[in-house]
Amino acid sequence: MIKKFILCLICACLFAPCVRAADAVDIYVNGRITDKRGYIDNGTTYVPIRAVAENLGAEVGWDGQSVSVITSEDETVSSLIESASESVVAVVGNYTGGRGQAADYNELTAHGTGVVIKSNGLILTNAHVVKDIENITVVFNDGTTCAASVQYSDEGTDLAVIKINRLGLNPMRIASGTDDLKTGRTVIAIGTPISLAMRNSAAKGIISGLNVSVPGSDYPLIQTDAAINPGNSGGPLIDLRGRLIGINSSKFSGTGIEGMAFSVPAETINYALSQFEKNGRVLRPDVKASFEESWEARIGLPTSKGITVRSSSSQELQTGDMVTAVNGAQVHSITDYNRAIRDTFTDTLNMTIVRNGETININVSYELN
Repeated sequence: MIKKFILCLICACLFAPCVRAADAVDIYVNGRITDKRGYIDNGTTYVPIRAVAENLGAEVGWDGQSVSVITSEDETVSSLIESASESVVAVVGNYTGGRGQAADYNELTAHGTGVVIKSNGLILTNAHVVKDIENITVVFNDGTTCAASVQYSDEGTDLAVIKINRLGLNPMRIASGTDDLKTGRTVIAIGTPISLAMRNSAAKGIISGLNVSVPGSDYPLIQTDAAINPGNSGGPLIDLRGRLIGINSSKFSGTGIEGMAFSVPAETINYALSQFEKNGRVLRPDVKASFEESWEARIGLPTSKGITVRSSSSQELQTGDMVTAVNGAQVHSITDYNRAIRDTFTDTLNMTIVRNGETININVSYELN
């Protein structure tokens, strides 16, 4: 559907006066910086209409009194995909004997997708994409190739970083989180489904759910109905602002199941990247205890119950204790527990537990693993 916006602007908005360099601001459209700059005046930010609209594929008109901007979602999405594709690569490798012999696999090669996150050659993908493969090669949208090596990998978050010896790449901007996202917002998945001949295929969908718990995942995921297939793993899920909001990682498939794909969200991406940079791996506190969920949590029902200590060699936690909060964050499932560690843990691990009907707070000792 074509939308037309008539914006009445005073001349000062169209022709910015000279301002101090400190007042100037960069303008990003779909994650890419434009060659124009805006400015701040008395707490209000002004940007040239053309710098934004024309980079979105819109038509801009000026009749001496008003500005007209004519755009469509088709143009916006097309422009976004074209821009983002410069940062998306296919990831190809040969199977090793990690799960047996290479002959145990149906194919001798595997491929997935990755996204450039640093101009110096760092590429983000899924841990399961690079597991048990060697001779890793990345293939850019223009067909050029580079050898790659695994720098970091973490199966808990299902994220890995690979490195190529190439500079001047176009990194994709990573969202700080998903707090500003809503169910129903348009998203784009880009990747290499099924065949390398389909490099940088794009699929449009919506956010179907946020903070979704999925069997087999330690952390909550974004659910989307954008088409994700084998080979899309490790590719970006982006919003209409051009931000990387998730790494496509898995889907439900089977008779009668459609449009249920999942992505690792920006919060977990930033957590893993920070841990990689600081420690070379993701360090997690091991409290020497195992937990089990309530039956309500196991089948996805809302519950106020916590998670129960199933077994323990901890000095503080006892078998049968129910953990209801970690560092003040409510815990009702194993996913909640991992998210609480992700979001709150620095060096103290305080737990709220229910023991013999009494609610108490305890500091729990741990080892970093």
